[in-house]
Amino acid sequence: MMKNKLGWHMPALRSEKPQGIREALDSLAKAIGVRISNINLSGLYTHKFRGLPDHPEVSFRTYYTATYLSGKISQPADKNTEYHWVEANKALPLLHFDFMKQQIGPILREPKKVWGGTFLINWENDQFKNSEIIENIYQLGGN
Repeated sequence: MMKNKLGWHMPALRSEKPQGIREALDSLAKAIGVRISNINLSGLYTHKFRGLPDHPEVSFRTYYTATYLSGKISQPADKNTEYHWVEANKALPLLHFDFMKQQIGPILREPKKVWGGTFLINWENDQFKNSEIIENIYQLGGN
């Protein structure tokens, strides 16, 4: 997991490089200091925003599961960010945002399924206010 000034989150992947999903996830893992395999889509959630005039578009958030192969976590140059291994059963209470807990909960309980849903993320005066589920979490695929 990743810890920054806002609290605990899942590591985020943002890329401006022309790369595929597996290549991008391998790149993220490498930056953290680990190697992974068996990458599987586990969640595809939609975020709509209210109160962010410069962010009218919808954001798609994806979650993946993978198998750890090797490596030791290395910390980023940014001293405001840390990476830590956290046992799955201890991860949810640490997460800063409730919508992340709601999204990751089904993945931890039933990781062979793919989950979806839509959340409205509310901001006020450039500060996160709260979130609402506007499309209930549902199974998109998997067993």
